[in-house]
Amino acid sequence: MQIRSSIHDRLVLWIGSSVAVILMLLFFVIMAVQKDAIIGKHRSIAITMIQTAIIPLNDALHLRQVDADDFLQVFINNFTSEYQEQVRYAIVLDRTGQVKAHSDVSQNETIVTDIYSLSALEATEPGFHLFKDKEMGWVMEVSAPLGLISLSHGAVRLGLDAQPLINELQRTTLIVIALFALALLSVLIIVMEVTRTVTRKLRWTAEAMDNIDFLTATPLTLPESDDEIGLLNDRFLKLQERLIQSRSTMEKTNQSLIRTEKLAALGRMAAGVAHEINNPLMGLKNCLQLLKIDPENADEHIRLLKDGLDRIEETVKSLLEGARRKSGVTKEFDVNMSVRDVLNLMGHRLSKEKVITHIELDDNIPPIINNKSGLEEALLNICMNALDAIGGIGTIGLKTQLSGDLVRISIGDSGSGIPLDLKDKMFEPFVTTKEVGKGTGLGLYVTREIIETMGGSIDYSSCDLGGAQFNIEIPIEYHERTG
Repeated sequence: MQIRSSIHDRLVLWIGSSVAVILMLLFFVIMAVQKDAIIGKHRSIAITMIQTAIIPLNDALHLRQVDADDFLQVFINNFTSEYQEQVRYAIVLDRTGQVKAHSDVSQNETIVTDIYSLSALEATEPGFHLFKDKEMGWVMEVSAPLGLISLSHGAVRLGLDAQPLINELQRTTLIVIALFALALLSVLIIVMEVTRTVTRKLRWTAEAMDNIDFLTATPLTLPESDDEIGLLNDRFLKLQERLIQSRSTMEKTNQSLIRTEKLAALGRMAAGVAHEINNPLMGLKNCLQLLKIDPENADEHIRLLKDGLDRIEETVKSLLEGARRKSGVTKEFDVNMSVRDVLNLMGHRLSKEKVITHIELDDNIPPIINNKSGLEEALLNICMNALDAIGGIGTIGLKTQLSGDLVRISIGDSGSGIPLDLKDKMFEPFVTTKEVGKGTGLGLYVTREIIETMGGSIDYSSCDLGGAQFNIEIPIEYHERTG
């Protein structure tokens, strides 16, 4: 048997997929936590930076009590110059949204209305957000209100370089991915090794099962273990013992059946030979009666007596040769003449039981080359059965006709016919509708074998006369195959 779906492969696939899904979920959770931690760290640094910047601004504005634009611009310039590697821009807004100082002096005195500026002016606490600019790249902006007592002086906005934050996020992501990939690979290796160990034991058990020899009845030796595989091995060993015992019992039963079959075959052969001899003997008795009643046709009766004795001699000869069912002597003969001879053999019984024969013979049938005695024996068997089925006054119909390369012979009667439950097995040996002691049940069985050795066939159909009708078809020219 070819394995199409390995347990090892399925376990690796199922467990690997499950672990991969779990690790993926953990990855997203850990990355979300790490992202928040990294952003929180940089946010704290940015807020500390802006708070450090607005302290001197608040002090200067509070002490002077005036808006010193020159002071603000100088402070912004100095601040951006000191932190030029970190600061992308710095903006000081008054409470109306007008730019009082800007790292880009061309923006001074302009009015800003963007959402971040408005939020900075309205906020009471430092604000933070991260965005990507087309020119500056990643920027994290932090804002804080100006004024020690009130928000009357506006707000400060600082744009800081966010690339270090992005780089840290990317490094952390790569490290986490590498760790999870390593964990997944380790789990897969462990699962593969464990499943390989399990399936290896199962393959050992399967190979041991393949090597069992019922002819020598040698028990197998399987490894013992305290797991499910050990339980499987134990159950298989017990099954093996039962199979060996069953085989021994079966062999004894087969020997007994062979002896019984030999005895049954011997009984069938003896019964068949007795049946084949009995029918010609009945014909011989009829001929003797006819010879006594009608001595004027003595030559014809003597010819029929000789044919009957020849059939008995052929049957005994076949028995002695150990080939009872040989096809017989093939020669040229007239089918219609054989039908008349069979009726003549039965003439005394037909007249005694007042059975009428209705004959339709096709004169276009040419002489055929086949087993003459075999055909007459088959016809005699069927006609005898018809007489037994009629049991008194009745009719037997015989009809011959040419059908291509075949000759068809139909024998029907006005008897009771064959019961439905016997139609499918009427040609089997020892099947009969007669009373015990009045029939062997071999007539139709022998008849079918004779017709088949002649290269023909026989079947059953209902008869217009009310009883059974048997239809025989034999080839016009048949030669027994040799070799």
